[in-house]
Amino acid sequence: MRIPVIGNGDVRSPEDAAAMVAETGCDAVMIGRSAATNPWIFRQIAQYSERGSYQEAGDRDRFQMIRRYFRMLIEEGFPDAPGKMKQFAAWFTHGVRNGSQLRKLIYESSDAERIADEVERFFEKLLGGETALTAAGASL
Repeated sequence: MRIPVIGNGDVRSPEDAAAMVAETGCDAVMIGRSAATNPWIFRQIAQYSERGSYQEAGDRDRFQMIRRYFRMLIEEGFPDAPGKMKQFAAWFTHGVRNGSQLRKLIYESSDAERIADEVERFFEKLLGGETALTAAGASL
């Protein structure tokens, strides 16, 4: 009887996942906290496994993730949506240019719609005046 072994711990990149498999011979790799700051890690691991390289998430990708998550909280009427937005702001803005400015705007507001509007304005400037609809287009 064969028991599958799942590697876990300190997997922050596709390279980490590949190294864990190579060094331990595990059957799979578990991803934890890294998925919160880089939800693209699963796609990146697959790309890295297939071709030895992977696509980094850019500002537009991060905007789409933040916008989608925050809009879902609002549309679903999530209790304390502003609190949840603030909680995830640090993770979702990890890697965003001038992300500290966006976090400050989010943390200073207590209204979910205002937070969503601040996110839209921040990324419109960051993406060179591109509208939210244009930037979010295909993936929403």
